Amino acid sequence: MKAFISVDMEGISGLVRWADVVTNGLDFARNRRFMTNDANAAIAGAFDGGATEVVVEENHGIEELCDLLLDEIDPRCRVVRGAGRPTATTMAALDASVGVVLFVGHHARAGSRPGIMAHTVSYQQFKAVRVNGRDCGEAEIFTIRAGELGVPAGMISGDQVVIGQLRERAPWVEGVEVKRALSNVAGDVIPPAQTAAMIRVASRRAVERARAGDLFVYRDEPSPYRIEVELRHDPGQELLDNLSKLSEFQVNGRTVCTETGDMDLGFRRIAYLGYANQPGVLRY
Repeated sequence: MKAFISVDMEGISGLVRWADVVTNGLDFARNRRFMTNDANAAIAGAFDGGATEVVVEENHGIEELCDLLLDEIDPRCRVVRGAGRPTATTMAALDASVGVVLFVGHHARAGSRPGIMAHTVSYQQFKAVRVNGRDCGEAEIFTIRAGELGVPAGMISGDQVVIGQLRERAPWVEGVEVKRALSNVAGDVIPPAQTAAMIRVASRRAVERARAGDLFVYRDEPSPYRIEVELRHDPGQELLDNLSKLSEFQVNGRTVCTETGDMDLGFRRIAYLGYANQPGVLRY
């Protein structure tokens, strides 16, 4: 069985503030190691549970999605990293050959309180992302996409808010609360030396359950999907000019809407709106 691990950074053990997850943060180099350690715990757990292959995909949008320390990553896995991947940028390795999806270091959806560093795709630009009228986070979007492919979500690590949000859709997932959110930039954290064992156990259980057919595939989101991205600010002229040339987008004040039959394309369109304010950028 192949396990797919999506690794983000905001939900990694010990991290609570934006300075923890950006290049110029005082502790960014150390925090990349924490990120790698959480990923390694999930990789080890997946193999403990009987996975025969593990592919890790980087989801954190800093340094062109190249944040894991490859000289410290478990050598038994493969890693997908770098910007410009085909299909939905951070789900390039998620296909029907995957047996279970594991989320490591994920964060709550945009607008969540107290969710640590809560956002969906772009904190700076997006106030909310909704699918069929319902607020949606990145792990939820990935779970919808996995469901299209017949793949179950099995585990998530992060704070209590993101775990609760994913369980609204997929109540069967293993949850690893590595920190308790106190606000968007504060938490009651468990030291990474302890959380590694927690993540490893949950990852093992998720893979074991997937192999036993004890996990469900999420198929409850009706398609086609109406996706709304509510911007934090009025769209600039460059964004309006670009969207006027793309009939698949409609603009209503600060909200951009699109409709699509699959979440691979849907996620690409959401991500596009994060960089479509550059003159003449029409491809996604």
